[in-house]
Formats: sequence, structure tokens, C-alpha cells
Amino acid sequence: MNPPDTHDPLDTLLREQNPYIEDNGFTARVITALPQRRRHAWVRPTLLLGATAVGYVLAIHWLPWHLLNASTLLSFNSQALLAYTLLLTIAGSLLWGVIAALSWED
Repeated sequence: MNPPDTHDPLDTLLREQNPYIEDNGFTARVITALPQRRRHAWVRPTLLLGATAVGYVLAIHWLPWHLLNASTLLSFNSQALLAYTLLLTIAGSLLWGVIAALSWED
């Protein structure tokens, strides 16, 4: 087994306390070549939020509310179980959407 090379120039460079490694302007050229930020960055999240809100309203509107009571749930009616499953799905996706919107980075 060969002993590790103790005079590796890369190790020496990485151990130095210099936080910036000279790159002959490469970083500056890359930053200037990046596309500019869009002025209307708020449009896409607003449209997505609006479409999601319309979807929630339609899902809640078409939910069979007459099946959402304790007596039908305890009777193990398959339609009532489906209605409760839909309600839990809507609530879960709403919570997931709120968490995703709060963590949105632009």
C-alpha cells in the first residue's frame, strides 16, 4: 500500500485561510452572463394560487355533503367513506399548498 502524498498542492490550497481563489475574472463573467430577473415574477405564483383556489372551490362545491355525518361513517357506507376520503384529500392538499407557498423561493 502506497503512503498518501503529503505534498499535494490542492490540499495546501484548500488548507489556506484565503476565502477567495483567484479565477482571472471567471466568476464576474459568469454573473454578468446570467439572465436578468423577471420584473413580473409574481404573476406565475398568483396564477397558480388562483387556479388552485378555483379547484378547491369546485371540489368543495361538488363534495357530497349529505354523506358527511357520523351515522353514515359508522355504518361503513362506501359512499360515505369516499366522501370523507375526498374531504381529507382536499384538506391535506390545501395544507401542502400553504406550506409550499410559504417556502417558495424566487
